Amino acid sequence: MRINIKLLLGLFFSLSLFVSCDLEELPENVDIVGPTNLADLEALLNAGYNNLGWPLGGNAQLFAEINGDNVDGPSGLTSNETEIFNRSTSFFNNTVRDDMYRGFYRIILDANVVLNQIGNNLEAIGADATNARVQEIKGEALLLRAMAHFEISRFMSHSPGYSSDNSHLGIQYIKEIDNAIGQTRGTVAENYADLLSDITEAETLLNTTNSKNENYANKAAAQAYLAKVYFQAGFGPDLNTSGSNYQMAFNYADTALSNTSAMFDTNLYQGGDDGTERFSGNLDGNNNTESPNIETIFGIVSESTANSKGGTFQRFRNDLAISNSTIRIMQDLYNSIPSTDNRKDLLEEIDGEYFLSKFNKAIFHVPLVHYTEILLIRAEAAAEINNLIQAEEDINMILERAGLSTINALSQDQLIDLVRDQRRIELLGEGNRVNDLKRIGVNENTLTIRNAPWDCNGILFQFPATEVFTGFTQNPTGGCN
Repeated sequence: MRINIKLLLGLFFSLSLFVSCDLEELPENVDIVGPTNLADLEALLNAGYNNLGWPLGGNAQLFAEINGDNVDGPSGLTSNETEIFNRSTSFFNNTVRDDMYRGFYRIILDANVVLNQIGNNLEAIGADATNARVQEIKGEALLLRAMAHFEISRFMSHSPGYSSDNSHLGIQYIKEIDNAIGQTRGTVAENYADLLSDITEAETLLNTTNSKNENYANKAAAQAYLAKVYFQAGFGPDLNTSGSNYQMAFNYADTALSNTSAMFDTNLYQGGDDGTERFSGNLDGNNNTESPNIETIFGIVSESTANSKGGTFQRFRNDLAISNSTIRIMQDLYNSIPSTDNRKDLLEEIDGEYFLSKFNKAIFHVPLVHYTEILLIRAEAAAEINNLIQAEEDINMILERAGLSTINALSQDQLIDLVRDQRRIELLGEGNRVNDLKRIGVNENTLTIRNAPWDCNGILFQFPATEVFTGFTQNPTGGCN
């Protein structure tokens, strides 16, 4: 990703038009390239938070779902999305895929600008490295940078374990604000070392509660992302000498659930006046007055129709007229959910096609990491390390809420299969499934995704053609045929 620092001033001023009021609108008199006070530095950080809304406001999640086995295409898909569904490895004309890629690197740029100022300009800002808020801002920027790189890596490279030493190609992990000469791809081993370095440092710098407000990242958010990173590494070579990848995923998931103010929502999917939704939010006039769901550990806040961050999720909506752009769900998934399961009400059959009603709202907040997801990570990781009692306790919480019978004394393999099935249902539409399959494929080499090998070329997204320069290696071509 080639970055020119001269573009920053115009870039950040254009972003100021779209920044959430709760996250503090960028003041017009801020010197973006050279902030002169702590408020200016916070405004720069705010640009990174604001820019989460483009790739993670539904785009990345939808493209991941299309690439997996939850979405039934090509009905409901655009031509660009059909390329993803068909696992095209062309790098010439997929605009939506390329824009998502650039959206993540914009967040990375935002974070790196903040980190550069902390490293080189604190005296001008009127603060020093021991300032508590400066340390917190640094932690937030490190977490944002790692989050964006992690999501890119899951689209552009195979999971850890695809090669025995993770020497297969990953992505560019950008840590500087000026990369004009271009940076070649690192290995997945290098990428995950950078991810763990950034998030681990962020965890040490962030507080249990963010000093600004609950909409900003805190320590539990960093711990949750550490759990996600180790979980994705799953069956690959261990990333930490302190324990296996699944042991570390379990440890961080357990710590995050203990430290977060988020809680398990027993009213989810219950319907009626008391029922709640993970993607919460209602309009009152032009303002969103409903708080994010209580399960949200960290997410994106939408405040009004002019500042709604989850728009792409609405492609799933079935409460409006069904059209050629409405996303369809696989029939086998619909059929796999018992009629007694409360979550069956999130799916609907219409004229022989199947639709998801999870996002049937004009505006809602987007949880990027939530209690149920981390609970499911803890459950599966616990089963993998043979902590069957904890795994059973966790999955029974999910089953009981869904209105299903709880389980007792399953074998390790049975418990792992059950947790994976519940992950698919619980996280439907949220962009996790294909990454789970790529992780599992490392251990189950015959696994297929829509009748194609889990590791075929087309499972990986191709880099934009603009990334082609001397020394940069594109992903292989050839699709999944």
